[in-house]
Amino acid sequence: MGIAVKELLALEYFKDFYVGAGRGGLNKEIQGVTILEAPDATRWARGKELILSSGYVVHQDPECICRAFKEGNMQGTAAMMIKRDRYLDQIPEEIAALFEENDIPLISMPFSIPWMELMSQINTEILNRTIRRFNISTGKILPGSNQTYKEQKIRRILKAVESEMHFPAFLYDLAEEKGYYSSPNFPQITSAYGLTEKDFWETSLPHTRHTLSDDVNMFRIRLINQEDSEEPRVSWITIPIVMNDITQAYFVVMEDREFLDYYDEFAIRIAFIVLQNLYEQILAVQSVGNVGFENLVHVALDADEKDTEKLVYQANIQGISVSDQYYFAVFQQENPKASARSKRTDILEIFQKCKLGQLSRMAFLDENEGVLLIQKDSLKKESKLTKDDYALLREFGSRVQEKFPPMKMTFGLSLKPGTLVDLRESVEKSRRVLEMGRIILPGRTVWEYTMLGPLTWLNIPKEELGSLLDGYRKLLEEEKNRELLKTLKVYLENNMNYSTTAEKMYVHINTIRKRIDKINEMITIDLKDPVSRLKNQLLLQYLAL
Repeated sequence: MGIAVKELLALEYFKDFYVGAGRGGLNKEIQGVTILEAPDATRWARGKELILSSGYVVHQDPECICRAFKEGNMQGTAAMMIKRDRYLDQIPEEIAALFEENDIPLISMPFSIPWMELMSQINTEILNRTIRRFNISTGKILPGSNQTYKEQKIRRILKAVESEMHFPAFLYDLAEEKGYYSSPNFPQITSAYGLTEKDFWETSLPHTRHTLSDDVNMFRIRLINQEDSEEPRVSWITIPIVMNDITQAYFVVMEDREFLDYYDEFAIRIAFIVLQNLYEQILAVQSVGNVGFENLVHVALDADEKDTEKLVYQANIQGISVSDQYYFAVFQQENPKASARSKRTDILEIFQKCKLGQLSRMAFLDENEGVLLIQKDSLKKESKLTKDDYALLREFGSRVQEKFPPMKMTFGLSLKPGTLVDLRESVEKSRRVLEMGRIILPGRTVWEYTMLGPLTWLNIPKEELGSLLDGYRKLLEEEKNRELLKTLKVYLENNMNYSTTAEKMYVHINTIRKRIDKINEMITIDLKDPVSRLKNQLLLQYLAL
């Protein structure tokens, strides 16, 4: 998994980059970034790298690129970027011709851009794309389908893994004693190598085992063919899904052709977080009850394929079609000393007198939370929520507060229209928007899904996120602390390896040690806890460093 050269160059950040040769290779995929500042550096290339250079090595040894092509070290490269106006006034024609002949994009980049900033842009874009692609919706529950909500979600996540990374995936649920596959490819490979499902986390066959990440206990198992070492071997990545110190399932990605690259491993981490979040949702118990429309809402929230007829029946009673499209908004009354439910009649009356009441229906979910179903067909011509519609939510909240001053109403929207079948997913998403919005964009009363960025897709507890953001924001008040946070970011990206971090930041290893010690004095971060490290690593991707 990576990003095509042309997709990278299409980003706004790369508007001042241009391709000087090798346009035929713009579809090549970048799976890593390396820097060329030594004449023989390409001999260690593994392929599909984006090579960065200031041009110094070409200036000092003009034949080094020609030798690299002659020795076959450059042909697997995805692309090369050279700073313009640094050491080279122009690229030598013979070098440009080699890139053109081999369809490898040779890209001129602005002199002023730092390497770290450039690599951060590439990594952030790939991270964003991966999170977006693993933002799996359950879709409609089809009548006659035997798949539960859980089965649908797991299968969609696994399918997305194979689609994104081109490696088949598998999840085994220990409680159900049931395996889920991304496609028939996984069981076919399993059968071909004589493997059982249990072999993927506890194999009895000759193998090697390597830990890839202590953060999430991710490890690689590779089979050994003792009779013929030249025969093809197979390997896979396994991550246990643990809840309350009990392993619930094993998530497995098969490496049937080659090892995963750097970006693939990061995608696996994101898929793991999505699966972990799913198991947390499944364990949550939600109560149902109430009458009339609220009863219908609760039925929809808890419905699966077996409840389709019941849902249709309840909807018909309320004069609602299960095919009607809605936008869903969750509202919450934030003052713990007040009870919105106890003023239900008054609040419903306020709602019905507002314009919002003409466009939507409301149901309470508990003491201080409810959901609004905004009819899509009742909106303006474009049939989508606009800033004017957000103003209607604020108007409703203001009128409630005028009537009951202690109350404060806030709203979270998912912005994805759906039917009653989609209600549960939209409510969960809107709750997450509310929770994250209060922390990331305090001071507002209405938050919608897209304004909060990728952090809404990850299950970081609000207490942790608030504490992290408060600490980071306090540090960012002083310019000198930005370097400390940059150091922490690179340090976590490199598995807390002082030497590698020092090398990446071009400073002495003792400098890195001092900076990390300084950060530990200023912010409380448990670097020994793998989950804490992963969450900090993800959050640091989105700070303006």
